[in-house]
Amino acid sequence: ADFKGGNNKGRHCAPGNMAPLCGGCSFCNASSCNACLCVFDIDRTLTGAQGRTDTCPRNKVLQFHDDAYGGGKATLSALTATGIDKTFCNGCYLGITSAGGGSGADSEWNKYLLDHVMKGDVQDSFTKKHPHVKTWSYGTNVNSPFVLYQRNKAKQDSVELIRRWYGHHGACVRNSEVYFYGDRTENIEPFAWKGLNSREISCGSRDRQRYGGSGLIGYCGATPGEIQKVKGNILCAR
Repeated sequence: ADFKGGNNKGRHCAPGNMAPLCGGCSFCNASSCNACLCVFDIDRTLTGAQGRTDTCPRNKVLQFHDDAYGGGKATLSALTATGIDKTFCNGCYLGITSAGGGSGADSEWNKYLLDHVMKGDVQDSFTKKHPHVKTWSYGTNVNSPFVLYQRNKAKQDSVELIRRWYGHHGACVRNSEVYFYGDRTENIEPFAWKGLNSREISCGSRDRQRYGGSGLIGYCGATPGEIQKVKGNILCAR
């Protein structure tokens, strides 16, 4: 009744305490809830296959160890080698939701991700006000926007909790302004259940050596051109 009836505006509209749950009720002034949120998978999204710049020439090999898929030198995808701040996400809040753990929350690689990859004008400004933001959360125990060990096909649950976390910290984001980017095909469509946008990336490079050659996961990772502000739950063309 509140959602359509316009009751309890003080609680339901930003900066009220219910605003993070509503995602922007129909009767709220749009200007009070107009932020956007970009959330990324780590492995084969922010990264590419370790060391394979022969196949993925736009990627960049670093000296950190990355535990993913058997381990190797951490390798930035074309997206992160260029910079998330070169996409529309520069104007959005940022987050991570990964089924893996990188190389562990206390590793140099994970620290690099938070310090050098999760950057943009809006995020940097938020981090200055909330320096505690650069910590890791786990699964659905979300105490920051950077989440490890959330199982596949359930990432939408953590992303919704990230949206609410930002709301509790003064950043009102509607469900319709959340954009998740990941390489694993099975993770994309379940975001529709939460009313969140999602897009499969690494469309031009799929890993045919794993999962029976199905191409379930990406290979080179995300490219800047794949980070589009488009509504829906979008799979790579097959």
